[in-house]
Amino acid sequence: MSYVTPVMAVSTAMLSLIFDPWQEFGSSSYFDSSWHITRSTLLMLFGGMLAFFMVLTEYILVSVTSAVTVTIAGVVKEAVTIVVAVFYFHDKFTWMKGVGLMTIMLGVSLFNWYKYDKLQKGNLSENELSRSSTQNAAAKYVILEELEDQDDDP
Repeated sequence: MSYVTPVMAVSTAMLSLIFDPWQEFGSSSYFDSSWHITRSTLLMLFGGMLAFFMVLTEYILVSVTSAVTVTIAGVVKEAVTIVVAVFYFHDKFTWMKGVGLMTIMLGVSLFNWYKYDKLQKGNLSENELSRSSTQNAAAKYVILEELEDQDDDP
C-alpha cells in the first residue's frame, strides 16, 4: 500500500486535471461559499479516508486468511448490495440483476460445498490442515520497511 497509494493519488489527480470540468466549479452550489467549500472538502476527505481504511482492512484480511476468502466475501457483499438496493432504495429488480444474484449464490454455494466435501472426504491431509491453521493463527500485519530492515541485518 505504501508504494501503490502515492501512484494512485498522482494518477487520479492528473486524470482529474485533464477530464474534470474545472470551469463549472464557480457556478456549482457545492463551492459557492466558504461554508460549502469547507463542507465539500470535508466530505471528500471523509470518503477518501473510508476508501483508504477499506483497502487497509482488505490487505490485513488477506494476510490473515486467504485471497479466496476475501473474494467470496466480496461476492456476498455484491449480493447484499443488490438486495438492499431493491428493498431499501426501491431500485428496479431486472432480469439481469436476478441472473447475477443467482450466479453469485450458486458460485458461493458450490465453493462452500466443494470445500466441505473435500474436508469430509479427507482430501485435506492433516499436515495441510495444521499448516493452514498455523499460518492463519500466526499471520500478522507486517510493515514492508521493517521486513526490508530485517533482511539487511547479517
